[in-house]
Amino acid sequence: MSDALVNPEIGLLGAHPFPRVAALLEGVEPPPGPHIDLTIGEPRVAPPDWLGTRLAEHGSTLGSYPRNEGTAAFREAASGWLNRRFLLDPPLAPEAVMPSSGAREVLFQLGLLAARPGLAIMPTPHYAPYRAAARLTGLEAVYLPSVEEHGFLPNLDEVDRLGPEVALFTVCSPTNPEGAVADREYLARAVGLARRHGFILAVDECYSEIYRTEAPFGVLRTCAELARPGEDPYAQVLAVNSLSKRSSAPGLRVGFTAGDRRLVKGLIDLRAYAAGTVGCPNMAAAADLLDDETHVDRIRDFYRELFDAADAILGDLPGYRSPEAGMFLWLRVDDDEATAVECWETAGLRVVPGRYLGPEAHHGAPEEAVPAAGYVRIAMVHDLDTTRLALERLAPILMKRGVAA
Repeated sequence: MSDALVNPEIGLLGAHPFPRVAALLEGVEPPPGPHIDLTIGEPRVAPPDWLGTRLAEHGSTLGSYPRNEGTAAFREAASGWLNRRFLLDPPLAPEAVMPSSGAREVLFQLGLLAARPGLAIMPTPHYAPYRAAARLTGLEAVYLPSVEEHGFLPNLDEVDRLGPEVALFTVCSPTNPEGAVADREYLARAVGLARRHGFILAVDECYSEIYRTEAPFGVLRTCAELARPGEDPYAQVLAVNSLSKRSSAPGLRVGFTAGDRRLVKGLIDLRAYAAGTVGCPNMAAAADLLDDETHVDRIRDFYRELFDAADAILGDLPGYRSPEAGMFLWLRVDDDEATAVECWETAGLRVVPGRYLGPEAHHGAPEEAVPAAGYVRIAMVHDLDTTRLALERLAPILMKRGVAA
């Protein structure tokens, strides 16, 4: 294994952001509590109260190995939800869906699925498994800055320029951490590039149901609108989703991938060797979650209240931007590490410096290649009273350190 992969200072794949935050704040004394951790995007709103009962009801299925492709009931529930949610016509077949242990598993395995040497293009900042999918499967990671000028999405002109060398292009929409949404024009062009150049387009849609006003369009709907008779309407495209955010059930560990049947079949075959299958009780409970929208509406309203509070408390301050979707604030500041230290030292708030989410955190890229260095990420996951307290403490710091657009 090359020295580029194993660096004694930062480990196998580079420093994970949360240990870096801990190291940055080591020895810094916060004021008296309560202290509020705004680093981790872990849902705190409760899943539906019937979820535990449903898991128990399906406990007898623990005596059987689950199939790699998942149960027929889960695949039907997932495809049915996708067809309803994204108005898919032609509809997506159950055979074009595969369950996974959350989204992270598949987002990594896409590097193995690419099946050819080449580039793995991803946004920066990005979710760490995108990078791992490249660096541990022989692909060359290319980080395209997700800057405001391009709607906080990778520049598709660059993707087109690199197209013949690309094996995998991963997009996140709604984006983590910026909360931006790819519109139908962006997605249609990305699909066209994947088909012209023959690479896999993977769209991480894990935040698709946590939105403020308008439901995100979705890459599968884009594919359906572009469909031609006699062709797989979802060719070269995979949408990756999860019940962690939609149903506030991260502990259930159920996600799903849907789209190109050939690629889905490849992932299913891979699972026979390189992944654990999802437990039958979990799939059964997940199918029940996918058939119910009442709890999703409640969870979405929970996040709307939090972001409405952010608009009211921080909306007039420099550096503030109101996100379209997701569960984070992405605040532009003069110095992200210094801001994180000040948040902890003066307000008892733990936040993530943006540079810890970009390539500088992974392999020592120069700062000019790390556009996220001018931001801090705030996880909006606590109850409304705790969130308001955190935002009120944050306001004078953003007044001092915020950078107007």
